[in-house]
Amino acid sequence: MLLEFRDLTLLFDGTAALTRLTATLRGGVIALLGANGSGKTSVLKILAGITAPTSGAAVIDGEEVRAGRKSWVSYLPQETGFFPFFQHPTRTLSLSMQFRGIQDPEAPLNILAALGLEEEDRSAEGFSGGMKQKLRIASALVHAPRLLLLDEPTTGLDTRERFRVLRLIERLRGRVSVVFSTHDPHDAAAVADAVLILGRGHAVASGNPVDITREAEGAVFEITVPVDRLPDDEGYEIVEAHRGDQGYRLRILGTPPPGARPVEPTLEDAYLLLTGRDLP
Repeated sequence: MLLEFRDLTLLFDGTAALTRLTATLRGGVIALLGANGSGKTSVLKILAGITAPTSGAAVIDGEEVRAGRKSWVSYLPQETGFFPFFQHPTRTLSLSMQFRGIQDPEAPLNILAALGLEEEDRSAEGFSGGMKQKLRIASALVHAPRLLLLDEPTTGLDTRERFRVLRLIERLRGRVSVVFSTHDPHDAAAVADAVLILGRGHAVASGNPVDITREAEGAVFEITVPVDRLPDDEGYEIVEAHRGDQGYRLRILGTPPPGARPVEPTLEDAYLLLTGRDLP
């Protein structure tokens, strides 16, 4: 999938949610990475045809997105309100298909098998958070869309459950193009072919996760400090800390203090470094 944003701007009552967003991304799984309020959901709603941009355009594989529901796009918002977890997953998917006029009694079982839920012979009410999220995603796939849009699909999940959802997104590669939003750089690094980092409605960086990570080369250090309390930032930003017998082992961005040693950067380091700069 080739995804292009051309001077994409969205205003709400005179306030800019997106400002001349311009980026080109290519891949089967694309991540929109940014903090709350950075514009991720606005981008997804424009791609879904729910919201029309004030100006500019979003283009998917050469076709400009116009407002209006599209059968080949499926959008799963972060919160969907009521969802029938009280019933068996096959019943839920069958009803979703009937609602869309699809008659295929084998499809619910095939979808559940593809998502690793085929052995769950019970109602979804007792499912874990990650399994419930997988079922919500399954319901968004019943009509075989070409593009699946997921808004913060791992939010609120613990580490194991988060990886269940990330593995699902990876399993969907090649079956459907996926664009998902997240505030966690680890999610983007795990499965995304391309990443768009957003900050206050602007494109901070975009491209291959490996290339974006290189932006932090030479700016990431580790140092062990013999203190019994987590120290304050002093000319650098502490992004990770581990307490041990010798004090704190710190991972820091910025000007290194004496004794610090350079380390290989991660996408999280690059994200924090890039979004920490002054934005327009």
